[in-house]
Amino acid sequence: MTWHYWLKRFVLALVIAGALLFVVQRLKGHAASDAAGFAALWSAVFASIFTGIGYVRYRRNPACMLPRAGRD
Repeated sequence: MTWHYWLKRFVLALVIAGALLFVVQRLKGHAASDAAGFAALWSAVFASIFTGIGYVRYRRNPACMLPRAGRD
């Protein structure tokens, strides 16, 4: 798996977590600037941990992450 895969995985997790955290903070009544700062910080933490764990699991056993030929 190339670095493009891991970057795409990180960005996707960052965007989804950030949007979700921003919406939750706004629903709780926080100001937009406070919600954006909170979402940016914690989505970056989440995306880093999520991608890092995936990378470590891949390095331990890459055969589990790769698609098998002929599987439907």
